[in-house]
Amino acid sequence: MKPPVAKLALTVMLTILLSACGFQLRGHVAQLTGLGQPLFISGVEPYSELGRELDEQLQQAGMRLTSERNEAASTLLISQVRSSERVLGLDARNRAAEYELMDSLRFSLRETGRGERLPKQTLRVTRTVFTPQDQVLAGQQETQALREDMRRELVNLLIRRLSVLL
Repeated sequence: MKPPVAKLALTVMLTILLSACGFQLRGHVAQLTGLGQPLFISGVEPYSELGRELDEQLQQAGMRLTSERNEAASTLLISQVRSSERVLGLDARNRAAEYELMDSLRFSLRETGRGERLPKQTLRVTRTVFTPQDQVLAGQQETQALREDMRRELVNLLIRRLSVLL
């Protein structure tokens, strides 16, 4: 009889420890309950890849979005959206073979009647990709897939930052 109780106690203790350290399953979106709704997003084209990702994840986080600034209770201001890459390594023929990809953005949050709720902050995501010269097409596809994943992670970081600071 004691082993099942010990297993249950161990499971409960591990669950508490994991939740206390901030662990979240990949793909889990934090809930934005302390933010005035509806939310207007400024600085990003609504039909761009970043705009669509923001819309999708913010709605999953419980936000109602508006396309009209004057209807919004909160405004998320996005600026300085950047995507860059730099060479990290060369192959035997002195051609670029390893790259560092970086995506970043600055954001701030304003609420109607309260002014600036969060000052400007920068979020940055980096990845390293190896592209052998004999597999150029595969390297391009891998880079594209990494960029999509980085964009998803950048938006997820933004939502987690909002949920923690609000």
